[in-house]
Amino acid sequence: MMRKPTALLFLLSLLFVSLNVNAKPHEREWYEQERVFGGQVYLRTAGNPNKPPVVMVHGLGDEASTCWEDILQRLKKDYFIFTFDLPGFGRSTKQNALYSPVNYARLIHQLTDKHVGKPFHLVGHSMGGAISLQFTHSYPAAVKTLTLIDAAGILHRQAYTKYLAPLGVDKVLNQYNVFNERKVTDLAGALMSALEKRYPVNMDLLINLEPFRNKVLRGDPSAIAGLALVQNDFSRIPETIHQPTLIVWGDQDKIAPVRTGYVLESLMPNARLELIPNGGHVAFIDQPELFHDMLRPHLSQSYKTKAKSSTKPASQPFRQTVQCNSESGHVISGRIGSLLIQGCEDVKVLDAEINNIVIFDSSVSLRNTRVIAMGTALKTRNSNVHITGGHLEGEVAIEANNSRLDIAGTQLVGHQAAVKAPEDSTLIFSLGRIDSPLYEDLVIHGMKVVAPGSYL
Repeated sequence: MMRKPTALLFLLSLLFVSLNVNAKPHEREWYEQERVFGGQVYLRTAGNPNKPPVVMVHGLGDEASTCWEDILQRLKKDYFIFTFDLPGFGRSTKQNALYSPVNYARLIHQLTDKHVGKPFHLVGHSMGGAISLQFTHSYPAAVKTLTLIDAAGILHRQAYTKYLAPLGVDKVLNQYNVFNERKVTDLAGALMSALEKRYPVNMDLLINLEPFRNKVLRGDPSAIAGLALVQNDFSRIPETIHQPTLIVWGDQDKIAPVRTGYVLESLMPNARLELIPNGGHVAFIDQPELFHDMLRPHLSQSYKTKAKSSTKPASQPFRQTVQCNSESGHVISGRIGSLLIQGCEDVKVLDAEINNIVIFDSSVSLRNTRVIAMGTALKTRNSNVHITGGHLEGEVAIEANNSRLDIAGTQLVGHQAAVKAPEDSTLIFSLGRIDSPLYEDLVIHGMKVVAPGSYL
């Protein structure tokens, strides 16, 4: 009576041996219970555990860690690769849990402490890039180098509303299923704006409540993770990251704006930004060989850190006055005394050093621009202005008149005031710094409406 079970066990043992023989050497995948969210997590390793470890963190989307397949195959000969499906995605448990960057960082610490056990190279894409930034801030001793690919959700959520018109909550919820990697920045920002209008209370408190996540977000992990991402405040983190950091961005990314890369490069002490031509939001998949050629030297630390961009291009002579009148698409750079922009659209001021700027009835973007003035550094009227990675200093840094300014990774120094507004104006700050008589070394991250008689 025992012969059949014995024979069956024998056949199963042969099958097990056969599978092990055919398995790729130094590759393993398995599930285990995790303590942060209380579910099962899918894990995979590849390469020799004695090699330098590389930990990869994916972004939103049910493809999860499979997105790393190409780069994993390219690196596994020389590195020990550790990947996993974040809880809520892929093959890991999906539930109504608080999938926030802080909680994900705790999970990664739990997993790497157990399965890696020594400092590692950390690579993160999109939401995974934001999580990796949070992890490096929370557990700096664990990270040797950091690589951020098209990191999403770093700027203040209000800075993303330009991608989608503000939506009502019901309309957003009807579309929650498109809360995937290619919509995270846009829809999360719009959802955040809509929710704040309907629920005018502290969103940090609400998202922690299981009934709120169940009723409003339908318990959907992608919606929860997207909302928690844009709610997370990264404003004080970049300057604390001293690990060598490679920032990679697809120059055609329509999901996470490339200005985020410029902001991070300007704020992080040991970072460099590399753009992938014709790359989209998944730049490492769009241009795999180019990405690999960027990543390898970074992991081996065989490159010299690129100097921060200079706003003093030696080859360009000083110009006393530059004007833009009723033009479109004008690009301005170099050393300038006074810059006047009037009635112009889509003007770009790049890598410039200027004594003062006046912008009337125009839309203008300033990037890596330094303005040092005796009086007012920047004066605007009836204009829409984006400022990225800059420094504005004067008796008054900004005088805004009926204008909207989106200011990211920029320092404002005002000896009398950082900002004043003779006419109501709206300013959206992302990872900003203010130094004025009212505020000394203030980190500012949020929207401010400045009215006549009020100052920053």
